[in-house]
Formats: sequence, structure tokens, C-alpha cells
Amino acid sequence: MKNTTSEWSDSTINPVMGCDGCELWPPGVKIRNLIFKKYEENDIKIDKDHFDQHTEDWTTMNFVQNKKRLPLEKPSLGEIIIDENCKCYAGKTHAMRAENKGYARNFDRPELHEGRIEKAAKWPELNGKARMDKPWLDGLPRVIFISDMGDALVEGMPFSVLTNQVIIPILKAGNRHMWLWLSKRPNKMVEFGEYLHRNNIYWPDNLMAMTTVTSNKSLGRVNDLRQVRCQLKGLSVEPLWEEIEINLTDIDWVIVGGESGVASKEFELNWARKLSVQCEEAKVAFFVKQLGKNPMNNGKPLDLANTHGGDWNEWPEDLRVRQMPNSFKLTGGDR
Repeated sequence: MKNTTSEWSDSTINPVMGCDGCELWPPGVKIRNLIFKKYEENDIKIDKDHFDQHTEDWTTMNFVQNKKRLPLEKPSLGEIIIDENCKCYAGKTHAMRAENKGYARNFDRPELHEGRIEKAAKWPELNGKARMDKPWLDGLPRVIFISDMGDALVEGMPFSVLTNQVIIPILKAGNRHMWLWLSKRPNKMVEFGEYLHRNNIYWPDNLMAMTTVTSNKSLGRVNDLRQVRCQLKGLSVEPLWEEIEINLTDIDWVIVGGESGVASKEFELNWARKLSVQCEEAKVAFFVKQLGKNPMNNGKPLDLANTHGGDWNEWPEDLRVRQMPNSFKLTGGDR
């Protein structure tokens, strides 16, 4: 999925680089089993012992890095399986740039990058300033997206580290900005919020807790998000794979988008229209981020020049909606 977080924020910052799996980045063992299944369905011979010998310790990132040289007959079939299932933009970026400074050596095994939030908290404020290329941000404080290249709420990440690396810097110097913290593990956010409460540390009012919803299977994350001890909550409904209906109680923002990249699934624009109506009825800010590579309008392909459907001048007019929560105007001393 192509990364376009800059379309709805001023910048991104990553205290943790890496991830330990989700629907966009299934574990390596699942990739291996899907490859076996595909070859069996197509009645193609596969030497499992030989394959296991070469890939036994491979993580998902290893499969992505080596998809064009798999130890298989007809390796292109295995490559298709990898492309169809490994869709995380961050994961694929790390796979390409693993040897570069600032990237995790293995996306499946998170690495901590200390001090990044502290530095970002000291960036100049943008409150009240116009953003010529992002008019939806006009008049708002600087909006900083946390963890676009990984999930800081991974298993095993100590809450004490997240407190020192995320919460304390925002409380001390980051009250001038608006922060967005996205995780596919809102249940861990709930636990983290309770940890802060027990230690008499409050979740910053200008730090929005967010989670991702891609289908009906991941709707349970919304219920978890509602339990987080924080004031603002948002949903990234991207990539959206099917029609869904969301209980928007206590939700402040919904961002929706289609999938882009290799082997992208179709994105029916009526799914977004339905969410738009739900948000309007619930008085929740609604933001269309991109239409993706394969947008469908009433069941018919919508031909776009922009390869990830990010140019809203090409969109149907009713979907040119990029609302920001009113609460974003109340950060810092105005809270």
C-alpha cells in the first residue's frame, strides 16, 4: 500500500521501526503455508524439504526480499502469493532499505530509535498558518503522525520505554502540536493507558489514539480503541476491502482509502460513501485520503491517471472530503 500519510499530516516520526505482523503483513510461516497450498492446488511439484531447508528461518521480510529467487520450480507463482499477501507499505520499504540508516534491519523484529519524539516536540509551531499544498490543515497546529513505518505497540515493547520516548516528550515540549498515534493493537493501547494511570501520568489531550480497520474482521479493534484512557480517538479505514458499518460512539475522526501497489484489491467507492453518511449522522469528521489503484464506481472501474488515486481533482465531487476534527484547533494552551 502506497504511503500517503503526508496528505493528512505535516510530518511523520517513528520511535519504533518494525512490526510483528497483521493482516497486511502475515507471519512468515503463513506465507510458507500459502505457497505450499497454491502449488498443490495447481498440481505443481514442490520439494518441501528443499524449500524448508532454505527458508526455515525466514521472516515475512525475508520472503519479500527474496521473492524473485525462491527455491522453487516456477518461482513466479510463489512471488504472486507474496505480492497478494504482503501489502504493508512500511514493511516493503524496510525490505528495500534494510541496510540504510534509520530503517529496521528486519521489519519483523522491531528496533527502537530513541529521541525522535523529543526532537519533533521542539519543531516550530504552525498554529494558525496556512498550508498552501494542504488546505485542510489551514489554521491548525502542526500535525505529527507517529509510527507510519512501524507499530510502537508491538509485543515486548516495555511501557516504561514508550512513556519516556513518546508520552513524556509530548507532555514536556509537544503541547503546541497535534499528535496522531496509530496502532493495529489498540488492546495494547488500553493496557498502556492503564499503566500511565497507575503511575499518575496522564495521556496528553493532544495525542489522538488511532487504530486501523480494513474489513469486518478487524472491527473489534474499534471496541478496544474506545476503552483507551484518552480524549481523542480516530480510525484509519485503509485499505478498505469490503463494505462495513462502524459503531462511531466516542470516535472523533474517520480516514478512508483504497489500496494501491502490486496486486491491489478493488475499492468500491460506495463503501466510502456509506461511511461518509455514517460520519455525518454521528457528527464525526470524515477524510478521504486516496482512492487506491483499483477504484470502482458503482461496480465500474474508475480510470485515474494518479497511480494510487491520490489526486482528488480526478475523484467524483461527492468524495472530495477532507475534514479535520474541530478538537485539533484546541491543542496546547487553548485546551
